[in-house]
Amino acid sequence: MEDFNKLQEELKKLPKYSLEIDQKAKVLHSLRSQQNSPKKTFFLAPFFTVIGMCSVLFFLFFTNEATNKLSAHPGTVFTLPDRDQEVVGVEGKIGILVFKEQFVAEDMRRGSKLMLYYWGDPNVLVGKKYLVEAENKKGKKVELSRGILSDGLYIEDAHALANFPPFPTEGEWQLSFYVEDVLFDAFTIDVYPPFPKTEHYTLLDSPRELPVGEIFELYIESTIGEKEEIDVQLIDNKGNLMEETIFQRESLGYRNSQEIYLYKGDITLKDHGSWKLIIDGEQTGLFNN
Repeated sequence: MEDFNKLQEELKKLPKYSLEIDQKAKVLHSLRSQQNSPKKTFFLAPFFTVIGMCSVLFFLFFTNEATNKLSAHPGTVFTLPDRDQEVVGVEGKIGILVFKEQFVAEDMRRGSKLMLYYWGDPNVLVGKKYLVEAENKKGKKVELSRGILSDGLYIEDAHALANFPPFPTEGEWQLSFYVEDVLFDAFTIDVYPPFPKTEHYTLLDSPRELPVGEIFELYIESTIGEKEEIDVQLIDNKGNLMEETIFQRESLGYRNSQEIYLYKGDITLKDHGSWKLIIDGEQTGLFNN
């Protein structure tokens, strides 16, 4: 800009007959255009870059949502009349016998030794290959089980004993059931967040399953069991001590050749909110009930 002003002053000093006014204007306009041109490029380049990035993100966002939209209806809990058992699934088609009719992320306990019940034509079910696959809204897929369907044990037309791997994340998952690679039925479930845990202790009940305002018996699993009893404190999200109780050691078990100890005690969640536990001096993260 300084060079342009200097040149403009020099033009003014020229003899009047050297250039007409309109000719001077053309020269100045040309010089100004050349000087401003790089600046326009400088400012417009980032602008168009941002517009391009937004367009790509917009496309990816809506493409991803469309690709991973779950199409099945939510599963329901229904009772098997011949044995008074509750299962989750699609009544008259498919049912899963699982503890409390609920899965918890990262938990291998509830997924072990499940019963899968099928209703339909036994001729197209019994002795056929089955596959159970899970998918969430982010497109993450997990193969839950595969094998051969057996005769029904009771009123169902076919069944299978299965072991599901842990669901890697909480949230909505669609379970699809295939027989001989053909979709038999599907439904969605809400997988709860992982159990609250510390380095050596894990709560075996989901906070979402605990009744509000009632004394509830809880179990805590531990990989160390030197103590007959452990101190458990309930802390609210402001750091206030709401309850303190003693859990007693109940039993000893094994998982993958590792000793597992169970402690039992009572806790009362007086309201819905965010909480944490301090178990034998070890602190869990915040969890919601």
